[in-house]
Formats: sequence, C-alpha cells, structure tokens
Amino acid sequence: THSFAVESQVIGPPQPVLSLVGDDVILPCHLEPAMDAVAMTVEWTRPDLKPRFIHVWRDGPDRLIDHHQSYKRRTSLFVDKLRKGDVSLKLSNVRLSDEGKYRCYIPSLDKEAIIDLVVGNKSSSGVVLECESKGWYPEPELFWLDAEGKLLSAGAPETVRGPDGLYTVSKRIVSVVLSCLFFGLCIFPPLGQFWVVGSRQPIVALAGDDAILPCCIEPTISDFSDTVEWTREDLDPPYVHVQHNGLLVQHQNPQYKNRTTLFVDELKNGNISLKLFRVTLSDEGKYLCLIPSMRKGDLIQLNVALCSAASSPVINVTKNSSGVVLECESKGWYPEPELFWLDAEGKLLSAGAPETVRGPDGLYTVSSRVTVEKSHSKSFTCRVQQSTFRGEETTSTSLNSADKALL
Repeated sequence: THSFAVESQVIGPPQPVLSLVGDDVILPCHLEPAMDAVAMTVEWTRPDLKPRFIHVWRDGPDRLIDHHQSYKRRTSLFVDKLRKGDVSLKLSNVRLSDEGKYRCYIPSLDKEAIIDLVVGNKSSSGVVLECESKGWYPEPELFWLDAEGKLLSAGAPETVRGPDGLYTVSKRIVSVVLSCLFFGLCIFPPLGQFWVVGSRQPIVALAGDDAILPCCIEPTISDFSDTVEWTREDLDPPYVHVQHNGLLVQHQNPQYKNRTTLFVDELKNGNISLKLFRVTLSDEGKYLCLIPSMRKGDLIQLNVALCSAASSPVINVTKNSSGVVLECESKGWYPEPELFWLDAEGKLLSAGAPETVRGPDGLYTVSSRVTVEKSHSKSFTCRVQQSTFRGEETTSTSLNSADKALL
C-alpha cells in the first residue's frame, strides 16, 4: 500500500462572517487536511491597518509585539484545537471599526485565507446590516437569508459597473440575519494573481447519475496545460483524477477507475472541472481541486442522495398507563432524514429526538415514539422528511376510529 501526501490548504469561510456591535465573533480558519499547528507560526492581520498584525501565535505563546492597539486584549486562538489544525480567531467586544478583510496566514506553508467580517449596528428599528462585494462578472444576485435560510425582503440591491467592466453589488437591511449569499461566477482576484475557485455551495447528486464538480482558474489563463490534481484526503491513495500533459496519471484510486474525466476542450480556458460518472454513495465527501505549480486549490463538497428508496412511514399503536403510545418507523433513507409528529391542526408535538440507525447498505432507518392522552386530538401524523431533496412521505392514524378500542 502506498500513501501520497497532500499539502494542507488554509481554508476560511466562503461567505462573510456577520457580527453585531458588542458581541463576540469567531473568524473561522483551519488546515485541510488537518495537521498539528501548535508549533507553527499563525498570523492574523488586516492589510488595511498599520501595524497590520491583529494576533500572532509563534512557538507556543502569543506574541503581542507590534499588534494594532485597537485589538489589545480582544483576540485569542483556541489553543486546545490547534493540534487538529483549527487556527480560528476569537474577537471579543466587536466594534464597527473591526469590519474589514482579515488574513489568516501560515508562513511555513505559505498559504492564506481571507475572511470578510461584516459588523452590524443596532438602531431603533432593529439591526442595520450592509453587505457589499466587488469584482463580479457577469452581474451577480445578492440575497439576505434569516436563521432558517428563508429569504428576507430587502428591496433591490444596488449594482454598479466600474470602468474595468466588473460589478459591485450591495444591499442594506434592518433585521437580525445570519448569512448574506452571492450567486454568480468566480470572484476576480487582485491584478497579477490567480485563484483556483470551486463551488461555494455543496454539489448534490443522485446515486447513479453523473455529477460535475465545478472548478476554474480566475482570471482565465490562455493555453493552460499544467498538471491538475483532484484528490480526497480520506482515501488511500487519495488521487481521484490527476492529469498531466493531457494524460491521466496511473496512480488513481481504483474506486474511480473509468469514472472521471476533465473537459479537455475547456482546459486551455482554465476550466478544470471534474465530471464523475455513475455516482455512488461512497463518492460523498470533500474533494480538493489543486494546481500544484501555482500552489493554489479549493475544496468542493459532494453530497449524494437516494431519492426513491425510502419506505412510507408505518405507525404502530399500543396502550400503557400513561395513555396511548404511537411509534413511527421509516426505512431506506439517504441522506439522514428528519421525523416529526403533528397533531390534527398541523402543530408539532413534543416527542424528543428520533432514533436514527444507519445500516450496512448505507441507508438510514428512523423511528420515534410519542405518548398521547385522551384529551389530545384524535388525529396524528408522522412525517419523515429528507432535508436535501425535500422528498416527503407521510401517513396518519385516527384514534377516533381504527384505535377506538385502545382509549
């Protein structure tokens, strides 16, 4: 058995981190694949400040020399998580002046991630948050989402096209929100630099279908012909697809034999996306799209689902001293489903967490038990819902008819 080392990347969040004035916030940053960072130097900086250093960890203790005074006694790392490659920064008592772009940098790897912190102020009518992103082409869309992922009404965004032909989009909202999402093509990097950019959202595929894992070089490189590596660190060997001089290199993991290809005609334009044929459940995971010569890469998450394997929920009814016991079970789900009990009015019943078991075939069986009293509604629904595709199976039982003898 041969193992192949994959150099760790420094990974930050794909979306801006939001915080309110006066709160504490965590700026996420980690090494992927994970490696011990205790003995490494970790530099957190803001390039727009002088001095630019926010927090520096070097050989164990925090180094406070040359730190920007506005961050004094307000920053820390999670020392107990450094061994697992978590180099996230905690910033306490957030101020409006903290808003900006933060650089998480590991000098020994010469790798970095940029984290955008957006700070919201409080007004008499709520929290005012403004989201802005620059350097887009073509014109993007901007959405505000609440904590449940629902769209918030915020009016039309303001979009301005600059003399370089790129768009800046912004939108202000008065609310408490958790995420601001952009949809469009890859963001353009600063002049003279190149980025390898994958999908900001997980790619979802049905088992048996073909899937495309998007990855591109921005800005476009003419006549690109460098080596392209697609890997999964949790495999041995980790190589999913390696292409050099137009040829597939032979140390590919056997799981992917004859199932991967690049878009050869598009490589010269910087399109290094991977097409994966006949997707299986075992294909689910994080894929690293890497250009070794540039030392640039990005991670793409693939989620695999089975849409039609699940059985309809089955409800069994028994009686004990506390009332009538309803037990619901449904088999053959993937990914892991959710289970809810509803009364006749469609309101959720308190039933505790459902029991979920994953079988040797990779599919989930979910079950839940709830005890109801005579005073409760005579009709109940067990709903099992798959969160990825919203494929839904429901069944109900009426205690007023079929189970009248148990009352």
